[in-house]
Amino acid sequence: MIDDLPAAVQDSCCLLFADDLKLSCVVRDVTDHEVLQENIDKVTKWSKENKLYFNVSKCSVMSFTRARNPRHHRYEMEGEPLKRVEEVRDLGVCFSTDLNFRKHVVTICSRAYRNLGFILRQAHDFNNMKALQVLYDALVRSHLEYCAAVWGPSEAKYKFMLERIQNKFARFLYLKLYRVYPGYPLLYPTLFVLGMVGYCKLETRREVALASYLFKVLRGKICNPDILGEIRLCVPDEYVGRRLLPPLLEVPRARTNLLQRAPLTRAVRTLNAIANRLDLFTCSLNDFTVVTYRVVSYESS
Repeated sequence: MIDDLPAAVQDSCCLLFADDLKLSCVVRDVTDHEVLQENIDKVTKWSKENKLYFNVSKCSVMSFTRARNPRHHRYEMEGEPLKRVEEVRDLGVCFSTDLNFRKHVVTICSRAYRNLGFILRQAHDFNNMKALQVLYDALVRSHLEYCAAVWGPSEAKYKFMLERIQNKFARFLYLKLYRVYPGYPLLYPTLFVLGMVGYCKLETRREVALASYLFKVLRGKICNPDILGEIRLCVPDEYVGRRLLPPLLEVPRARTNLLQRAPLTRAVRTLNAIANRLDLFTCSLNDFTVVTYRVVSYESS
């Protein structure tokens, strides 16, 4: 019923999911403000013609920028001004104006701790290790890894906040399996405990998931033209005869830590490391995943 809605928009990106619509546009000057307002008017006109009216009170506008003095414009829909927000929750992920996901990490850590406490209390007398792992994966790790390719933190503080949740469950599981309390932090190192109970670091799983997504885009298994357009093969001048082969993909040049630690930049570095051991264009997904775990685990250690 809404498949023809993007046709009404010309100069903005239109994202649809169920009954939600997002219009995005790069704003550099006053002309861009006017273009976005025209697209809002066209969408409003489409809604009236199809009798699928928008709830203006639930509509909002948000500017993603890191500028100190960003350009703000008063956008309207059906004659009413759209409220401007600093944060929005979209498909379970909390976005802020500077695309900093610190609040999202804190929120999911709080929810995961609450669910983990429920498991530790209710499953204190469980002897079935498989049941404990299923409960943890369904109620705790699912929150810690949902859309992690988007919000995965690069700061050590927030990485530690996520890891300590799994470490607590791993030590609980270790006690159940071996009847020995692993202690903390010197008696049994965290990596040893994780290995003994069959888990790896959440950071490793996030990096593998991120690299796997880019691998699927590169191989055409996932359609994402925007991401595919950012991937560039590296063919430097006069590389023939060099002892060291050039990397497969060009790593984006970063002048800031934000770009250097961006998801796409990290994924490209991982794929370049894997390309030295595996042919990315002919290997299977299973072989790619196995090699990726080895590469990412080695780099993180």
